[in-house]
Amino acid sequence: MFKLKLKALGHPNPENFNCEDEKEYRSIVLWLEDQKIRHYKIEEREGLRNIDSDSWKEAYDTYQKDLVSPINSGDPNEQLNWLLSYAVRLEYGDNVTKYKDVKVEQPKQATPNVVSSNPLDNLDFGSSAFVAGVDRICALTGVGPHPNPKFRLSAVAKILKTAPHPDHNKGDASIVQQPNDVLKLLFIQDLRELQTKINEALVAVQSVTADPRTDTTLGRVGR
Repeated sequence: MFKLKLKALGHPNPENFNCEDEKEYRSIVLWLEDQKIRHYKIEEREGLRNIDSDSWKEAYDTYQKDLVSPINSGDPNEQLNWLLSYAVRLEYGDNVTKYKDVKVEQPKQATPNVVSSNPLDNLDFGSSAFVAGVDRICALTGVGPHPNPKFRLSAVAKILKTAPHPDHNKGDASIVQQPNDVLKLLFIQDLRELQTKINEALVAVQSVTADPRTDTTLGRVGR
């Protein structure tokens, strides 16, 4: 948290800041006052400037009160966090035009590539072979013409649910001898819808488990 805010404020070495090092802590407070907050006049910063002095803590407590910090008597890290947040607000207020149009780029997450092994997903419902197959099965079940072969196939499915063995023209050997067509085309639409839902579920699960914020030990995503 400290490093991100220091980086936003343009600190020369945010990555190596150690809040547990008292001298570094005091140096950061002085840097914030000198470079960003500027609440005191230069000559009034002498107490904060003496970072090796035993009286620095007293000067820092006074500084917190002068800034009307809501946690002037809290934990040192909480106090520093508030100072950094206050400095960020001041920095933004001084450069509104510069920062107002800045857009935060969200990290791109790769969409899981679900490869289906279901042969039905590879069927071309607009192909002449599919239309011809529908024509044959419709002739077998007595379904009339329609410009959309899917509608005809849906009608065939309804007929076969109520009459699984429809009468057919016994003299038409070319139709009777193609049971494979019936098996392949029967309930294709229902099966495709089921496969689509399964694919969507797989994508959703993989998207959750691929999220770096996921904590699987907690059984939830994010904080």
